Amino acid sequence: MSNKFFIYSEPINRQEASNKYAGDTIRTIKYFITIVVFLLAAQALFISCRNVTNNASAKNFDYQNFKDSIKFEKQYTPADSINIFDSKLFTPGIDSLDSLLIKMDTLWQQEAALMEQVDTFITNLKSGVKFTDEEKQILKDNVKQVDSFLINRNHIIPASCTGKDCFIYIEINKPAQLLYLYIYGQLKDSFPVSTGIKKYETPGLNLKPSGPLLTKYNSKKFPGGNYQGLGNMPYAIFLRGGYAIHGTTVGNFPKLGTKASHGCIRLHPENARILFELIKIFGLSHTWVTITEEALLSKNP
Repeated sequence: MSNKFFIYSEPINRQEASNKYAGDTIRTIKYFITIVVFLLAAQALFISCRNVTNNASAKNFDYQNFKDSIKFEKQYTPADSINIFDSKLFTPGIDSLDSLLIKMDTLWQQEAALMEQVDTFITNLKSGVKFTDEEKQILKDNVKQVDSFLINRNHIIPASCTGKDCFIYIEINKPAQLLYLYIYGQLKDSFPVSTGIKKYETPGLNLKPSGPLLTKYNSKKFPGGNYQGLGNMPYAIFLRGGYAIHGTTVGNFPKLGTKASHGCIRLHPENARILFELIKIFGLSHTWVTITEEALLSKNP
């Protein structure tokens, strides 16, 4: 009798164990689903809060104080007379941007290595003029920007905003030869520009700049930054395919407000630096540029 009880009770125990296991599994799955839902909700809340914070920061951004602080530091000098964009060495839309940046990257790498060698040599001699920390940092930043762009140039970053919804909206009106700067949808400033002459017309664009951003660089050993004819990089903001917004040279100041470039958008270097520093603060992902042929409407910054 005892054996029969044992024989018939075994499948019942297995069934109970199976049911218990299934119940535990379901409870575990529900637990993980709850955690996942909680994490997704937390992430959504975090992104929402971050956007609210960013929006508040943009709305409260004091452009006039920012502009005054930039113009207080005069960064251009007569040595800025050499500029690749103002020469015939590079024509946007015709010449390869990749080839230009690769060549510049190579030369800047060589320049960075030379800086270290010269500084070491001068330190040993305890005489002469050394490269400054600022010169070294600018060169390293340029190399880093170019390297990053060349590595990621085929990766398309989804637009997080478009047009005037972006923190920074730049409208370039070709008939008026003016650039309008909007911050969080409000017109803050305007600058005279020079777009391309008839032979090298600046195309109409409506896009998020692709980058890179390149700071101007002047070396004590290489005045004007004229590395093998490549010239200086005065606050260049690359838009697409070699077209860039950039500071121009002293000799071109009188031409601002008229068509005069090889396709890029020239600015006074002070104004180019304002745009450059703004985009460094808010980022390319929060910047939009429109180049239009439309007739000028009345605008008061």
